[in-house]
Amino acid sequence: MIAPNKKHFANCQTQGIMRAMSKRNFRYHRPFFSNRTPRAPKKSQSSFVILPVIWTGLKRFAMVLGFFFMVNLLMITIAIGPIMNGAQGDAPTLSDKAVLYLPLKGGFTETEEGGGLFDPFADQPMTISRTINAIDRASSDERVKGMMARMDDGNFELAHVEELRAAIKRFRKSGKFAYIYSSSFGEGGGGLGRYYLASAFDEIWMQPLGVVSIPGISLEMPFIREGVDKLGIKPEFFKRKDFKTAYESVTNDEMSESNRIMMQKLVDDLRNKIVGDIVADRGIKKERFLDLVNLGLFTADQAAKEMLITHADYADVLVDKIAKDVTGKPDFEALDIVDLGVYADIALPKLDKKKLAETKGKVALIYAVGMIVPSDEDSGFGGSQIAAASVIAPEILAASRDDSIETILLRIDSPGGSPAASESILRALEKAKKNGKKVVVSMGPVAASGGYWIAANADRIFVNASTLTGSIGVIGGKFSIAEMSEKLGINWDGVSWGENADMWSVSKSFSESEAAQFNLMLDNVYAAFIKRVAKGRSMSEEAVDKIAGGRVWSGRAAVKIGLADEIGGLDQALDYVAKSSGKTNRTDLDIIVMPEPKSALEEFIEMLDNPMFTGQAVRMHARILTALQPYLETLQLRARNPVTTYEPMRLQ
Repeated sequence: MIAPNKKHFANCQTQGIMRAMSKRNFRYHRPFFSNRTPRAPKKSQSSFVILPVIWTGLKRFAMVLGFFFMVNLLMITIAIGPIMNGAQGDAPTLSDKAVLYLPLKGGFTETEEGGGLFDPFADQPMTISRTINAIDRASSDERVKGMMARMDDGNFELAHVEELRAAIKRFRKSGKFAYIYSSSFGEGGGGLGRYYLASAFDEIWMQPLGVVSIPGISLEMPFIREGVDKLGIKPEFFKRKDFKTAYESVTNDEMSESNRIMMQKLVDDLRNKIVGDIVADRGIKKERFLDLVNLGLFTADQAAKEMLITHADYADVLVDKIAKDVTGKPDFEALDIVDLGVYADIALPKLDKKKLAETKGKVALIYAVGMIVPSDEDSGFGGSQIAAASVIAPEILAASRDDSIETILLRIDSPGGSPAASESILRALEKAKKNGKKVVVSMGPVAASGGYWIAANADRIFVNASTLTGSIGVIGGKFSIAEMSEKLGINWDGVSWGENADMWSVSKSFSESEAAQFNLMLDNVYAAFIKRVAKGRSMSEEAVDKIAGGRVWSGRAAVKIGLADEIGGLDQALDYVAKSSGKTNRTDLDIIVMPEPKSALEEFIEMLDNPMFTGQAVRMHARILTALQPYLETLQLRARNPVTTYEPMRLQ
């Protein structure tokens, strides 16, 4: 059982109410708001009165800014008010003939993400873990008779698709139906991944004018070396070793042979996994399905004839069918359809914190999601997710000192980043093992480069078949704009102390001495990477070097070559931990998410205290008041670490 966190306690009731409000009959739609009738603009009394106009604009800007602050403060107060006052409210109920509704749109997240200060009403996707836990709970819930999913356009990480497919099949194995509907599977592209997810359901419904697009897998990237040369920009990057291709799109005119070999191997691994699962689930012969992939695009009638879908019909027909099967009446209104998020709030167990504090054998679940960086201050407000060593490492050390915690489970979804930050996290895990803690790793969509660095010393590594991992290598360098400056008539001049003082300057290329020192640093990082993997995986450094070289492996290949131990998602990793502790499965575990997610109020206060907040607020409102703020400056991009263990790849 997963322990409730602050955010859950603070927002459980509000989230349930908001989800209940958002639940609607998807056959009909009406807008929540209507446009106001525009008023005729007032004529300016004087076109020469400038200062009063500017003053009025500034006052209105301040009023709008203050209004946004007040609205969000009000929402936070509403969210935490009942909890602070000890009120419990009316809990949602579930009938004995309920059908789960699973909306599939935009993908899943690893960790809970707030709607943000300026968009508190944003519909946030459920985490993949909470989604799977809710489906597994429903499998044994007698009140739930089946599941209906609706797939809209969206990109789904293949590793998440794997984990969700496994949960859907467990749900079906319990004797309950699972149907899915979509207007199209891949109209305009991206259909194979969506169809791969849909193939796990009992019945696949599609609108009669929809299409099924399954044209195979294509990995491509733009190569812009000729373009940057024309601009006078010189990319100067060094790598260890041949398969480390993170910057190849700017250093090369075409794909290198090493990159081509690596990518083709990834495509082959994914093809075998996807084809094997689909033909097994849909009862199509492998040879015929490969022929269908070569054709690629099918109308609804063709897809039904080839058994790619079971029904070419409308959503309301599907809903009426479910209603008749469940209630005996072909009437949507008689059906109790419950959003999966609402069901999760109702059915997933909530532990008593006081009781949890006295429990022994707990599991600390720690997430490393996003680029690995040294500090949580390395990303401004509103930036992408980061895995900050300054946050993750202390939490690991805290768990290692807690006598009630038996196992640390690290969930990784990261393409890597700073070697120093990765080393800080790995060092914390090593100390945890010395303190007698068991360390287990679950890899999500990506655990490559620095993401593998932090996993290398785990007692057991779980990986999805389509996870991108490995990439044991290092790359670094800079862009030189010396030639572009010359073309533009820009002359760089200055003073310095030290022969290599301007090593990092973009105004010049690396000198021979600077390049030598830079490569010495890369050699040191690569050697350290090899040593840590060899130690963690009980392999010789020579054996690791043969499978390293910066090469990215699929999860299935990683198990074969010894970089991972077992195919499975987070749920399988938790089941393993439970059985290792003498328990039946993960439902018997007491799981603490560390660090504890922040409440809405805490996030709000941190945003106000963040020096980046002012710039973000101005940019947000500048989009609304562009006529009054035409000259706002944008924040400069933060300088990237010149040396990285990073591999920016995703599979969707």
